[in-house]
Amino acid sequence: MILSLQRSLDRYNHYTSNIVVPNNVRAPISYRTSEYVISFRVGTPAVDTYAVIDTGSDLTWLQCKPCHNCYNQEIPMFDPRKSTSYAKVGCEDVRCKAERGSTCDKDGSSCRYNLHYGDSGHSQGILSTETFVFQYDSRSANISILELAFGCGYDNGFPYITSQRVGAPGLIGLSRDPLSLISLLAFDHFSHCLVPMTWNKTSLLRFGLDAIMTKDTTPMMDYGNLTTGAFYVLLEGISVGERGLHIPDGTFDITADGVGGVIIDTGTKYTYLHLVAHVFLIAELEAQIKLDYVPPSPEDIFPNVWEEVGDSKICLTLLETDDGLTIIGAQQLQNVNVGSTISAVVACQQHRFAANDTQFCNEIYPIMS
Repeated sequence: MILSLQRSLDRYNHYTSNIVVPNNVRAPISYRTSEYVISFRVGTPAVDTYAVIDTGSDLTWLQCKPCHNCYNQEIPMFDPRKSTSYAKVGCEDVRCKAERGSTCDKDGSSCRYNLHYGDSGHSQGILSTETFVFQYDSRSANISILELAFGCGYDNGFPYITSQRVGAPGLIGLSRDPLSLISLLAFDHFSHCLVPMTWNKTSLLRFGLDAIMTKDTTPMMDYGNLTTGAFYVLLEGISVGERGLHIPDGTFDITADGVGGVIIDTGTKYTYLHLVAHVFLIAELEAQIKLDYVPPSPEDIFPNVWEEVGDSKICLTLLETDDGLTIIGAQQLQNVNVGSTISAVVACQQHRFAANDTQFCNEIYPIMS
């Protein structure tokens, strides 16, 4: 079903769309509103915005005026009424049919999407098209991508955003599903290097020929007998120092019905490790570290593998999960270049750079105010 929809989308875009598919595109990544986001411009005239990068979801969306139920954001909300390039996607459009859970208005003029995320977040609104402006070739050059499908969200929320906090204006979907940014632009490669959360710097999300790929690769894994857009990878083992953990064979396997496995997900902040592997990890840490063990409390959870939390305590931030799925989240992807291909492999640069290394992620820039 997914492959058929993708072929239909490809032919649809070939004949009818004004989307310009460049050879390379880039966007600055920064850590903002407790998330990794990329900055870009949207609309005509174009306005500045930013959105969470999420390799675990497909549709890109932004909060839109007039909003029925939205959370607070730092910058003005996108108003499609002020953009001459904004358009709604009709119900008979192949892009509407490609979006799971979409519904149609009675008059058939609007396709409504309904997204729900694993952390109980959601976005509901109208599937639309708009002009998106990204960097191209250099920091000073831009490229406008016309009629790019996205969700104009009028009902959005995430459980971690309260009235005292602000969230990112939207989300950029980078999965392998048909309506992700990667699929719509037909890019086979992209790479990212997430700047450590404590740094006031930006790096680059790179698409197409601009992506930084390395020779060290791990194969993409099939999702059992099912179809998914997530990036499943082969995790062969875990070591503590020089000692490999004797994790039982099959711990990280995917069953025929799609249970288990290991995914890379920038939209998940923390890393969640299969319960069986987590037990072996804790046992080995206790054997090597001769300090008293204190069970962590919710307020002790911070980014990075280890974090000093005061009162002479240092906490491990690898969390356990009992649902079989291991998720390598954003905290473990800090300061590591990850290059992904949509169809074949994920490449990871193993070297971790020091905080004062100016060649980190090849290019870093101060965050602009």
